[in-house]
Amino acid sequence: MKNICLLFVLLIIGACKSDHSNRNELKNSRIAAQPKSNIKHDNFRADFASNAQVTVEIERKTIKTANIRFQVKDLIESTQRIEAIVEQYDGFVSGMSQNNSNYSINNEMTLRIPAESLDKFLNEIEKEAIYTHYKRIDVQDVTEEFVDKTSRLNTKKEVRDRYIAILRDKAKTVKDVLDAEEKIRVIQEEIEAIEGRLKYLNNQTTLSTVTIDMYEQIEYTKSPNTYEKSFFAKITDGFVNGWKLIQVIAVGLVNIWPILLIALAVFLGRKRIFGTLRRKEE
Repeated sequence: MKNICLLFVLLIIGACKSDHSNRNELKNSRIAAQPKSNIKHDNFRADFASNAQVTVEIERKTIKTANIRFQVKDLIESTQRIEAIVEQYDGFVSGMSQNNSNYSINNEMTLRIPAESLDKFLNEIEKEAIYTHYKRIDVQDVTEEFVDKTSRLNTKKEVRDRYIAILRDKAKTVKDVLDAEEKIRVIQEEIEAIEGRLKYLNNQTTLSTVTIDMYEQIEYTKSPNTYEKSFFAKITDGFVNGWKLIQVIAVGLVNIWPILLIALAVFLGRKRIFGTLRRKEE
């Protein structure tokens, strides 16, 4: 009986130790697993922060135009030198207008110059000036329009491609085919309009427009082609001008008739008074 009780006590003690050991192992396993979980979470947060810092860089699109007016010593020589400078900067002359007056010779040039070389080009041609009236540079930012047009273009191309797929795979009747073709035609026209606008913006942002108004002062010279009227034309003009003068005088007299009436009354009254006095003296 004693042996049985002793065996029962030993079994209870062994069970308690086993349960305590299992609890310690479970606790240690939780502690050991906790850092690994934190590491994964920290890595995720680091990756998310890294991705959040990534920004999309958009190329800025600007249209630059310049206007300059100056006086030169010799217009022909300055024009030739400016044309050489334009060619040096990989630009071209898109327009030129020359005219003469009694006091000056003028030349207005329209040039297209690469935008990145605009400032250097203006400094170079300004060396031709002996007096500069003004120099203006205008900058128009079209980045927003360019990005918007590009996005719309991509969207419309995707819609067009879907309609093409419908026309190819799902259009069964004549009505379906005609509807799909009409949708494709309308979208294609819109795509071409957007592509034309983007092409224009690209051209304007790549090449700047420069307008040069330069002139050379000269001594006053009478124009050789001045028109002079003949003798009979001058006589005719004399008759016309004389008739106009009579009309002006007549209209003027009509306008001042009260003054004339008063003057006449004063004159007649004065004459009567003087006549009466002379008769008395006699």
